Amino acid sequence: MTQPTSKKQKVAHSKKTWIINAAGNASAGKWRHPQDRSSELGYSIDAWIEYAKIAERGKLNAIFAADHLALFDNYKGPNNYQLPAKEGFAIARIDPFSLVSALATHTKNIGFGITASTVSEHPYHFARRLATADNLSKGRVGWNIVSSYLSGVGRQLLNGELPDHDERYVKTTEYLDVVYDLLLSSWRDGSFVNDPKRGVYVEPDGIREINHTGKYFNVPGPANFHYTPQRFPLIIQAGSSSKGIEFAAENAEVVFLNSHDPNIIAKSVANVKKLAKEKYGRDPNHLKCLVPANVILGKTNEEAIEKLKLYEKYTNEDAQQASFSSVTGIDLSKFELDDVVTIDKKSNAMRSATDSLLNKGQKLHTKREILKTYNQYGLFGKAFAGTAKEVADQLEQWVNDYDIDGFNFGFGAVFPQFLEDIVDLLIPELQERGVFWKDYPVNGGTFRENVFGVKGQNFLHEDHPAYKLRWEAGISKEQFEKNLEEYQKIRLGRREE
Repeated sequence: MTQPTSKKQKVAHSKKTWIINAAGNASAGKWRHPQDRSSELGYSIDAWIEYAKIAERGKLNAIFAADHLALFDNYKGPNNYQLPAKEGFAIARIDPFSLVSALATHTKNIGFGITASTVSEHPYHFARRLATADNLSKGRVGWNIVSSYLSGVGRQLLNGELPDHDERYVKTTEYLDVVYDLLLSSWRDGSFVNDPKRGVYVEPDGIREINHTGKYFNVPGPANFHYTPQRFPLIIQAGSSSKGIEFAAENAEVVFLNSHDPNIIAKSVANVKKLAKEKYGRDPNHLKCLVPANVILGKTNEEAIEKLKLYEKYTNEDAQQASFSSVTGIDLSKFELDDVVTIDKKSNAMRSATDSLLNKGQKLHTKREILKTYNQYGLFGKAFAGTAKEVADQLEQWVNDYDIDGFNFGFGAVFPQFLEDIVDLLIPELQERGVFWKDYPVNGGTFRENVFGVKGQNFLHEDHPAYKLRWEAGISKEQFEKNLEEYQKIRLGRREE
């Protein structure tokens, strides 16, 4: 953990309206903490409903639901899950898609950022689940696109090894192309007519096959599900490696930069926006960049310090080593405390996190130094402690210095304490500064409308590369297919530049 923010620190107030998500994850977090109930998020719908209601009371943008498809099990040898299980680290997980329908009935405005991997299921099946979630939530779903990094995912789902890091992005790109086509190009807008007088339920000429043939998937289509309120859920991408930045520049509307190094964050923001503009012709303002962070708040500085000490009391070094080993693919048990931690080949796990932790500041780190850094930043983000004013000062400094658009708060935090403190202490301070809204800009709106603050912005911006994949009303199947063929040449050509 960091030391509390200085009371004397002053920053120039930023102008932009921040995006703030509560990063709910169904894991035990700091389960030893006497006030922690986060383990309930691994099995209890009541706990999730409470979570969603608190977050919406604070007018937060979304619940950002993290997920993993396998146990953390790369410490002291592969497939060694005993320590993470004992320590309650990243266990138990719950399928985040199963939450959407229930939480949508208890809330009106908050969005649901759902993490789903492109290695877990066939894209046809996934597209159906994604469309269902967006329909049943009335357009409040975003897809956090990940390609998985835990070696256990390879053993559990892929008959052995996880594919190479860069090749996973090749597959993910094709996977997204299939989902784009199923949601955007398979049904024409307005083709669902339900017209008893004519005896037509769906216009037959308003549905078409997508006939995708690729390296990994052959999907003829058409889709068998209804088009959704957003037509395509808000697109979120997590990853700061070079391949991740390339993927985000083309596709993402919200970019989750999961780095532990502020300098890497600033560089990643600049790179993804530059690439989006120069290679894909996108307005950089149509990409919102978020970073992870934890906040430990008190009504006084002294209260925050006491909370911080209690957090540190329940921080376990073995769990940290198990976490680092699984995230990076580097088994820390093979190194003594003062050994320089190295890796023989490029990481096949979470590469951006590996680079920022292993080579932070352009120098190699010992195991002791890595654990010290990991204690400060944890798996997801820097920790800020202090009063609401002190923490807001430091957060605002980050927004100003690194050109980010907001934060995902709460990975591994004490629930419900952290969320109630954010809503009751931090949010009013941010509202007073004019960096966070006092109410949702579009009441009852879609996730995308409230992220961009524009009523009617349900679909992708016109400069998004997938915008023209949408089969709009009034366009015949023959004309759409001709237009689509011409545009796909342009779109795919940009990737090869």
